[in-house]
Amino acid sequence: MRVILRRNLALKIFSLLLAIVCWYVVGHEELRLVDFTVPVDYVHLPPAFALSGEVVDRVSVRLRGTEANMKTVSGSDIVARIDLSQVLLGEQHVPLTPQMVRAPRGTEVARLVPDLLPLRIEKKMRRTVPVVAEFHGTPPRGFEKVRHIIDPPEVEIEGPSSEVSKVSRALAGSIHLNGETSDYEITVTPVPDAPPGSRVRIASPSGPVRVRILIRPAPPTTPADPGRATRPRQGPR
Repeated sequence: MRVILRRNLALKIFSLLLAIVCWYVVGHEELRLVDFTVPVDYVHLPPAFALSGEVVDRVSVRLRGTEANMKTVSGSDIVARIDLSQVLLGEQHVPLTPQMVRAPRGTEVARLVPDLLPLRIEKKMRRTVPVVAEFHGTPPRGFEKVRHIIDPPEVEIEGPSSEVSKVSRALAGSIHLNGETSDYEITVTPVPDAPPGSRVRIASPSGPVRVRILIRPAPPTTPADPGRATRPRQGPR
């Protein structure tokens, strides 16, 4: 037994020393701190609820890791995920913890800014509104726009109740009439007539709407007959 242990003894000792050195180097490698701006993913919001108002959609995440690990990390590898399955209606603040951040293996979350996210939760609401198209320009001389037909003429919008109640129409965009001499049809994707940042969206139909514009020859204009001009009245002499 002693003979077996002593066989290649120098090589075994060298291997042991090499393993100790590697363990020491890896265990004492200098750590780096790197900041990333990453998206916030709000998940599991109950179907009857809706996020309202301004929502924090990006946060700063500081990761800690070894030089080797941090070299391959990018912001696309990290995401903060907020579980909203237990939220209540109204104003509230949801804590953001390191456990909610998906980070690459070999790194850890050292800091989050902000770590408390303000939220406003409202009941979701739907309503039907008309689709409105705006027209610019005019057909060439001798032609005129008679009317237009939007199909479907209405859409259903959806979103937080306080925002949906303020939207009275959906916009089909601006349609130019310059140069058009015959009927034509375009497809457009309507958008709710809501202020920037609104969370109101088109719920139905899911696709675009059709706008058909009817162009006809304009009726000829009859010039005035100079012979029928009314003679000016003369006052009493």
